[in-house]
Amino acid sequence: MAPAFMRPFAKWLAHPNLWHLNRRSVSGGVAVGLFIAFLPTPFQMLLAAIAAVFFRVNVALAVAMPLLSNPFTMVPILWGAYIIGSWLTGCTVTVPMTGITFEWVMMQLHVIWLPLLTGLLVLATLSAVISFFTIQFLWRLNVILHKRRKQKLRARGPGQPPL
Repeated sequence: MAPAFMRPFAKWLAHPNLWHLNRRSVSGGVAVGLFIAFLPTPFQMLLAAIAAVFFRVNVALAVAMPLLSNPFTMVPILWGAYIIGSWLTGCTVTVPMTGITFEWVMMQLHVIWLPLLTGLLVLATLSAVISFFTIQFLWRLNVILHKRRKQKLRARGPGQPPL
Protein backbone atom coordinates (compact mmCIF):
# COMPACT_ATOMS: atom_id res chain seq x y z
CA MET A 1 0.00 0.00 0.00
CA ALA A 2 1.38 3.39 -1.00
CA PRO A 3 1.84 6.23 1.48
CA ALA A 4 -0.97 8.80 1.51
CA PHE A 5 1.07 11.50 -0.22
CA MET A 6 1.82 9.13 -3.11
CA ARG A 7 -1.77 8.05 -3.80
CA PRO A 8 -2.52 10.88 -6.27
CA PHE A 9 0.46 9.68 -8.35
CA ALA A 10 -0.30 5.95 -8.12
CA LYS A 11 -1.77 5.89 -11.64
CA TRP A 12 1.52 7.09 -13.15
CA LEU A 13 3.79 5.08 -10.86
CA ALA A 14 2.11 1.74 -11.57
CA HIS A 15 3.62 1.24 -15.05
CA PRO A 16 5.88 -1.86 -14.97
CA ASN A 17 8.64 -0.30 -17.09
CA LEU A 18 9.35 2.14 -14.27
CA TRP A 19 10.53 -0.64 -11.98
CA HIS A 20 11.47 -3.65 -14.13
CA LEU A 21 14.67 -4.33 -16.02
CA ASN A 22 14.00 -4.91 -19.69
CA ARG A 23 15.72 -3.67 -22.83
CA ARG A 24 13.49 -0.65 -23.35
CA SER A 25 13.31 0.50 -19.74
CA VAL A 26 17.05 0.11 -19.09
CA SER A 27 18.22 1.82 -22.27
CA GLY A 28 15.64 4.56 -21.86
CA GLY A 29 16.43 5.09 -18.18
CA VAL A 30 20.14 5.46 -18.84
CA ALA A 31 19.52 7.79 -21.78
CA VAL A 32 17.13 10.02 -19.82
CA GLY A 33 19.48 10.15 -16.84
CA LEU A 34 22.55 10.94 -18.92
CA PHE A 35 20.73 13.67 -20.82
CA ILE A 36 19.74 15.34 -17.57
CA ALA A 37 23.22 14.82 -16.09
CA PHE A 38 24.64 17.27 -18.62
CA LEU A 39 22.00 19.94 -18.10
CA PRO A 40 23.12 22.81 -15.85
CA THR A 41 20.11 22.63 -13.54
CA PRO A 42 19.58 22.02 -9.85
CA PHE A 43 17.61 18.99 -8.65
CA GLN A 44 18.83 16.79 -11.49
CA MET A 45 17.77 13.58 -9.76
CA LEU A 46 14.23 14.87 -9.25
CA LEU A 47 14.06 15.96 -12.89
CA ALA A 48 15.35 12.53 -13.95
CA ALA A 49 12.67 10.79 -11.89
CA ILE A 50 9.93 12.96 -13.39
CA ALA A 51 11.27 12.41 -16.91
CA ALA A 52 11.51 8.64 -16.30
CA VAL A 53 7.85 8.51 -15.25
CA PHE A 54 6.87 10.64 -18.25
CA PHE A 55 8.79 8.45 -20.73
CA ARG A 56 7.98 5.23 -18.82
CA VAL A 57 11.57 4.10 -18.41
CA ASN A 58 13.45 2.69 -15.42
CA VAL A 59 13.34 5.24 -12.60
CA ALA A 60 16.28 3.90 -10.60
CA LEU A 61 18.68 4.08 -13.53
CA ALA A 62 17.42 7.49 -14.62
CA VAL A 63 17.94 8.84 -11.09
CA ALA A 64 21.40 7.25 -10.79
CA MET A 65 22.86 8.65 -14.02
CA PRO A 66 22.95 12.33 -12.94
CA LEU A 67 25.40 11.27 -10.23
CA LEU A 68 28.00 11.20 -13.01
CA SER A 69 28.04 15.00 -12.92
CA ASN A 70 29.46 15.57 -9.47
CA PRO A 71 32.02 18.01 -8.03
CA PHE A 72 34.90 15.85 -9.29
CA THR A 73 33.64 15.57 -12.86
CA MET A 74 32.02 18.99 -13.36
CA VAL A 75 35.22 20.84 -14.30
CA PRO A 76 36.16 18.41 -17.11
CA ILE A 77 32.54 18.28 -18.28
CA LEU A 78 32.21 22.06 -18.38
CA TRP A 79 35.61 22.48 -20.04
CA GLY A 80 34.81 19.88 -22.70
CA ALA A 81 31.38 21.41 -23.26
CA TYR A 82 32.91 24.85 -23.67
CA ILE A 83 35.47 23.55 -26.20
CA ILE A 84 32.76 21.80 -28.22
CA GLY A 85 30.42 24.78 -27.99
CA SER A 86 33.07 27.31 -28.97
CA TRP A 87 33.98 25.16 -31.96
CA LEU A 88 30.32 25.01 -33.02
CA THR A 89 29.43 28.65 -32.35
CA GLY A 90 32.74 30.30 -33.23
CA CYS A 91 32.76 32.21 -29.92
CA THR A 92 36.05 32.04 -28.09
CA VAL A 93 37.56 33.70 -25.05
CA THR A 94 41.26 34.13 -24.35
CA VAL A 95 42.15 32.40 -21.11
CA PRO A 96 44.35 34.55 -18.85
CA MET A 97 47.93 33.42 -18.20
CA THR A 98 47.23 33.34 -14.46
CA GLY A 99 44.60 30.67 -14.98
CA ILE A 100 40.86 30.48 -14.77
CA THR A 101 39.30 31.76 -11.57
CA PHE A 102 35.70 31.96 -10.44
CA GLU A 103 35.83 35.75 -10.68
CA TRP A 104 37.13 35.60 -14.27
CA VAL A 105 34.34 33.18 -15.24
CA MET A 106 31.71 35.49 -13.71
CA MET A 107 33.16 38.48 -15.61
CA GLN A 108 33.19 36.51 -18.89
CA LEU A 109 29.78 34.90 -18.42
CA HIS A 110 28.18 37.14 -21.05
CA VAL A 111 30.63 35.71 -23.60
CA ILE A 112 30.95 32.07 -22.53
CA TRP A 113 27.30 31.24 -21.85
CA LEU A 114 26.39 30.46 -25.48
CA PRO A 115 29.30 28.09 -26.23
CA LEU A 116 28.96 26.47 -22.81
CA LEU A 117 25.22 25.86 -23.13
CA THR A 118 25.61 24.67 -26.74
CA GLY A 119 28.33 22.24 -25.73
CA LEU A 120 26.33 20.92 -22.79
CA LEU A 121 23.29 20.32 -25.00
CA VAL A 122 25.46 18.53 -27.58
CA LEU A 123 27.06 16.35 -24.88
CA ALA A 124 23.66 15.64 -23.33
CA THR A 125 22.14 14.63 -26.65
CA LEU A 126 25.13 12.56 -27.79
CA SER A 127 25.45 10.73 -24.48
CA ALA A 128 21.72 9.94 -24.44
CA VAL A 129 21.59 8.71 -28.04
CA ILE A 130 24.83 6.72 -27.88
CA SER A 131 23.95 5.10 -24.55
CA PHE A 132 20.44 4.22 -25.74
CA PHE A 133 21.58 2.47 -28.91
CA THR A 134 24.62 0.86 -27.27
CA ILE A 135 22.48 -0.71 -24.54
CA GLN A 136 19.88 -1.79 -27.10
CA PHE A 137 22.61 -3.45 -29.18
CA LEU A 138 24.38 -5.12 -26.24
CA TRP A 139 21.11 -6.39 -24.77
CA ARG A 140 20.07 -7.88 -28.11
CA LEU A 141 23.54 -9.39 -28.61
CA ASN A 142 23.34 -10.98 -25.16
CA VAL A 143 19.94 -12.51 -26.00
CA ILE A 144 21.28 -13.91 -29.29
CA LEU A 145 24.37 -15.40 -27.62
CA HIS A 146 22.24 -16.90 -24.85
CA LYS A 147 19.94 -18.55 -27.42
CA ARG A 148 22.94 -19.96 -29.29
CA ARG A 149 24.39 -21.43 -26.09
CA LYS A 150 21.06 -23.08 -25.31
CA GLN A 151 20.84 -24.48 -28.85
CA LYS A 152 24.35 -25.95 -28.56
CA LEU A 153 23.48 -27.58 -25.26
CA ARG A 154 20.32 -29.08 -26.74
CA ALA A 155 22.24 -30.34 -29.78
CA ARG A 156 24.77 -32.13 -27.60
CA GLY A 157 22.02 -34.17 -26.01
CA PRO A 158 21.19 -35.11 -22.46
CA GLY A 159 23.90 -36.41 -20.17
CA GLN A 160 26.69 -34.55 -21.96
CA PRO A 161 28.87 -32.17 -19.91
CA PRO A 162 28.30 -28.45 -20.59
CA LEU A 163 30.68 -26.56 -22.85
